[in-house]
Amino acid sequence: MTTPAFSLDFTTASLDASVTFSRTGATATRVNSSGYIETVAADTPRFDYNPVTKVCKGLLVEGMRSNAQRYSTITNANWGVLRADIVDNQTTSPLGTTTAPKVNCNTTGGGMNVSGLQCTISSGATITASVYLKKGYDNFALLIVADATTSNGVRQWVNINTGVLGSSSTFGSGWAKVDASVVDAANGWYRVTFTVSTTGTTAGFLIFPSCPADGDASCTAGVTFGYPWGAQVEEGAFATSYIPTGASAVTRNADVATITGSNFSNFWQAGEGGTQVQAIPSTVSGIRPLIQFDDGTANEIIALRGNTTNPELYIVDGGAPQAQIDAGTIAANTAYNLFGVWKTNDCAAKLNNGTPVTDVTATIPTVTQARIGSDGTNYLSGHIATIDYYTGNQLAGVGRYMYTRRKNKVVQPSIF
Repeated sequence: MTTPAFSLDFTTASLDASVTFSRTGATATRVNSSGYIETVAADTPRFDYNPVTKVCKGLLVEGMRSNAQRYSTITNANWGVLRADIVDNQTTSPLGTTTAPKVNCNTTGGGMNVSGLQCTISSGATITASVYLKKGYDNFALLIVADATTSNGVRQWVNINTGVLGSSSTFGSGWAKVDASVVDAANGWYRVTFTVSTTGTTAGFLIFPSCPADGDASCTAGVTFGYPWGAQVEEGAFATSYIPTGASAVTRNADVATITGSNFSNFWQAGEGGTQVQAIPSTVSGIRPLIQFDDGTANEIIALRGNTTNPELYIVDGGAPQAQIDAGTIAANTAYNLFGVWKTNDCAAKLNNGTPVTDVTATIPTVTQARIGSDGTNYLSGHIATIDYYTGNQLAGVGRYMYTRRKNKVVQPSIF
């Protein structure tokens, strides 16, 4: 058994003193150990918990995002209604307080809905709308994202009794569905996210919180009701953590976690070594770094990262790419373990318990710091659970040995 030269375990919900963390503004949220959403102070790391199991998922690292949907808690005075009444503070919200509204149908016929104030977006942006929904009378709900005239847009039904997506359709022209998902938020709540490509510079979010069936948005006066809470509209191809808003849009700034100076040099061995990271990505869109060792520039890099669905060991020396080893396939919201080892002309990457993939032509850069969940531009948008670093001496032949974490211990490997 080999003990790492340096190790971080964020599932303990604590930050090692070697890590420097910053995030400006008190606009970020996390799910706490009780399973409820709470706002986190500026420059405070977010150790995020699964709301159902109450297990700590690790350090949440996200880039900057803005919630363009004002009055996100869906309050009576600030949301439009059709065939409906909003009654504030009727049930326990995902905050753990009695702050979620009830939406009642007041006119039998077409669907009852609530609509937020129009959101300003970049021209032609891909946007993701999300909302927490809890079953009231009926099993289904309907979300619509559309332009200011509601002439062009996309519909998405969802079964909020079972947490399963229903049918979707477009209307008008120029708008299209990109993706949709449902996540169990505990206590009968589901967070539904809905990504669409748009035209124009405005978007509206309409929520039909109670529908009798997939494809049917009708309601019955005095009978039909449902619970919506926590509306969010953000530019991007996936949803991020909840950003509460009032009268204005709100921006959550990026999570920045680094190891620098003597905190870095105390464990780092130049020229050869290996790192193992366990992570849960919220998306596999674009570059999603797990850890990057660099010199503060893009010229010297050793990184473990997701590149869309490809888990990679990526190495750059003197500004020239040396290795880009694809170890397999990863998926959004699915935990994975990526191990990378490096030495001149002897590098390898391994995903979970798979077969190591090698590269025998790389030179190794000189680096001076570590970035956790970021490369300075791109962010993981997910959770870092653990990081283990090994010197080349410990690996006893980098490129020929790989270690596998089991129950927070590293066991002697098999040879390639």
